[in-house]
Amino acid sequence: MTQADVSGLDMNMVSQRTGRDTVEKEAPHIRLEDDADLKEIYTFGRKLGQGSFGVVYQATHIETNTQWAIKEVCRPEAGSSKVKLLEQELKILRQVNHANIIHLEESYETAKMTYLVTELCDGGELKELLLKKMFFTEDETRHIIRSLADAIVYLHKRDIVHRDLKLENILVKNNLDKDGNDKINIKVTDFGLSVMTGGVGMENMMTDACGTLIYMAPEMMSGRCYSQWCDEWSIGIIMYILLSGEPPFMSKTKSTLLEKIMKKELKFTQPIWSAVSDAAKNVLTCLLKVDPAYRMSANQLLENPWITGDTNMPAIPSNVLEMMRHHKEQEEITRALEDFTSSEDTLDLSLLHSTASTETDSSCRSQAKLSPERDCSLCTPSSSTKPILPGVKPTRQSSAKQRRPQDKRDVGTVQRAAPDLSKADDQRPSTSIKSKTGFRKPPASSKTTVPSEQDKNQVRSREKV
Repeated sequence: MTQADVSGLDMNMVSQRTGRDTVEKEAPHIRLEDDADLKEIYTFGRKLGQGSFGVVYQATHIETNTQWAIKEVCRPEAGSSKVKLLEQELKILRQVNHANIIHLEESYETAKMTYLVTELCDGGELKELLLKKMFFTEDETRHIIRSLADAIVYLHKRDIVHRDLKLENILVKNNLDKDGNDKINIKVTDFGLSVMTGGVGMENMMTDACGTLIYMAPEMMSGRCYSQWCDEWSIGIIMYILLSGEPPFMSKTKSTLLEKIMKKELKFTQPIWSAVSDAAKNVLTCLLKVDPAYRMSANQLLENPWITGDTNMPAIPSNVLEMMRHHKEQEEITRALEDFTSSEDTLDLSLLHSTASTETDSSCRSQAKLSPERDCSLCTPSSSTKPILPGVKPTRQSSAKQRRPQDKRDVGTVQRAAPDLSKADDQRPSTSIKSKTGFRKPPASSKTTVPSEQDKNQVRSREKV
């Protein structure tokens, strides 16, 4: 048994630093002459699970009597894509160190097999627990999603994209039946499809579609370039399944599933959703945005009031684009209110002017019906009319004493003649209506009445009295 560098997997035992100054852990990689040599170190127990890349067994370290899980992977052919995936998984597990990510203790290699010794999770897969419970309460789901989001934030900060988040790849560390602890401690595992990108930017986008169909983001299925936002979509699918017991979109083929996702709006019509808060539904809506540019990030999810429990904190937009759109809408609303306020002040003054002018003009029009000749003597022109503003004393018109004697006679004459003219106006057609050639002529049957001498004497006697 020798401990050496494994050239076939291109792994270095010396601690290295990544672009983000993360020190890789000293998880030894040991070469064995034969597979039987490993059984001298560990005693293999029951099978815990099986995937496309290998089988996982429960094992006990003979010397320390500690419990571990050993993932047994057949060594792929040199130069195949599976070799790169295995190298990537080992590299990632050796450099991560997070409470909610599976811990790699050590790894072994033989001529035919590769063995990954990881911490044992007694609770099994989260999917198995869901099948027993049918669905999780909102508090249980909140605790699980908080832990999952925290692990994904940790990975994304190190430019690691999991790409295969699902219930089967989330293990439960504690056995709820034995421990009596209702808090579910999860561990993200199976980094077989994970990649380490060089950061953000088009040159670091991924194109190969991989993962489990119902958890795959739409941008992965469409054949377009995609980034780390595919993990946030998977978190949304997991959260939806935990709360309701079923996925939001189901199909047997990738094309049909993509069509359903693109056409079907996320709804919460099933009776089970009546017990789920609107805050949780809002988080789901933000996580399951078809366009990744508008999708909520894992970091924003951790700051969401549904996770933090801070009800006084307003719900933030799902991402930067939503924040920009929200800010623009607020600016437009503020600008509209300012314009409305300023126009309202102007409108009050303009209405005051127009009201005064309208009243004067209407008075003139009504007086014009009585006699066209009296327009200037009875009506004040609208151009000279001034509005009476608050706090301003109205200008008094000149009194009868201040007028000239000739003006007095004119006014008195008009005042005395007005009743007769009004009566005459009621008895004859209005002379203010013009014909094509001018004013209408009175009817032929109408005659001008000449007052007799007796009528004149009666008028004089009344004036004397």
